[in-house]
Order: sequence, then structure tokens, then C-alpha cells
Amino acid sequence: MIKDRINSIIWNQFPWLALKLHSVGNNTVLDHKEFMEAYLKMIAEGRTYLSLRDMFNIYYYVSHARNLEGDMAEVGVFQGKGAKFISLFKGDVRLHLFDTFEGMPALNEAKDTCKMDRFDETSLERVQSYLKDYPNIEYYKGYFPDTAFNSSAASRRFSFVHLDADIFQSTLDGLNFFYPRLVEGGVLISHDYSSQSAPGVKAAFDIFCRETGAHPIPLWDTQCLLVKNAKTQI
Repeated sequence: MIKDRINSIIWNQFPWLALKLHSVGNNTVLDHKEFMEAYLKMIAEGRTYLSLRDMFNIYYYVSHARNLEGDMAEVGVFQGKGAKFISLFKGDVRLHLFDTFEGMPALNEAKDTCKMDRFDETSLERVQSYLKDYPNIEYYKGYFPDTAFNSSAASRRFSFVHLDADIFQSTLDGLNFFYPRLVEGGVLISHDYSSQSAPGVKAAFDIFCRETGAHPIPLWDTQCLLVKNAKTQI
């Protein structure tokens, strides 16, 4: 708690010092003023659960994807921090948010190490209130992928998807649902791909990529990237 408090003070009062301490003082990320302003604003709100590198990846690929046809989506919303960051850069693109808004679904004990009582400090109403200033967002409360197949999302195409499901089955379901629905050049980013605390995520990717021939690109810190048949540099 003391460490978190000190970090909060540094980020809120001395953001550029904080960036130096995080070893990004010599990186061109500092030249992305739009990103830095949004990032520091999110840090000032409190813990974001995503690192600077994670959030820059989301910013960069959302900024790319908003120029494509298709909607955007996130699986694993929790309190809405990631969804807000996507919304800061998505423009008027429709964003689909999938979560139980009550905590984790059933786990695969052979592949997952998460606890069932994680991420239960949220609710649909709380997230809707937090994101009330951002347009064109649709919420799907319940167990994914049933909530997706039983909605208009099943007939949509997607330019950007953020998977932050933490566990094997939800990640595998997310890949199976969204990857075929990505537009050409569309991007899927997953959190926890190389996380020691969420081994089920990579296990899901290993199965999906073995069956489909897709090739994940590992990113710092724990993310990975899938791009759908990209013909242009992103």
C-alpha cells in the first residue's frame, strides 16, 4: 500500500520523473503527445492494471484500426479502464464490451491459476457510469461467447479486438469468435500472453494457432498481437 501511494504521488505530481524512472525517457513514445496526455490522465485516476507499454500498444493499434471498416471489441472489461483508453482514440467506431461484470467465470484447473473471486469489484452500472461520456458503446453482460452469438455482434466485422480474459477458455473462445470476423488488416491484441500468472492465455493461443496457422507476435510487457492478412505496414 505504501509503495502504491508513493507511485501515485510521483505519477500525479512528477509525471516526467516517473517516465524517467520507468526507463522511457529516451524513447520516441514521449513524442506522441496525444498518447502521453491520455496516459497521464489515466494514471492520475488511479491504478490502470496496464503498463505504459501495454497502453501504448493499444493506442497505436486502435489509431491504426479506426481507419479500417469494422467495429471494435473488448473481452474482459472489469472496471472499464481499458475500455476507456480504447474509447479515447476510437472516434465514433462502435465498441462492444463483453464481461460478466460480476467476476471470473469457471476456470480450467489444469491450465488456469486465477482465483474465482478475482475481478468481482465491478458492476455493469458502475462501468456504464464511468464510460458515460463516450459514444457508441454496447454492453453485453453474461458469459462469453454466448453473449456474442446471441447478439448483433455475431454479424459484425471488427477492426480491433482487445482480449483481457486472463483464463484459457475465455481466451480460446475470444480467438475463435473474433479472428474470423476481423477485417483485412484488423488487429487482435491479447493481454497476459506471456504472463506467468495467467498460463491459460498462451495455452489457448497455442491451440488456436496450431489449428489455424495464425502467428502471434509477442509484445512487451505481456501482450501479443495477431494481424489478419495485413498487406500494408502497421
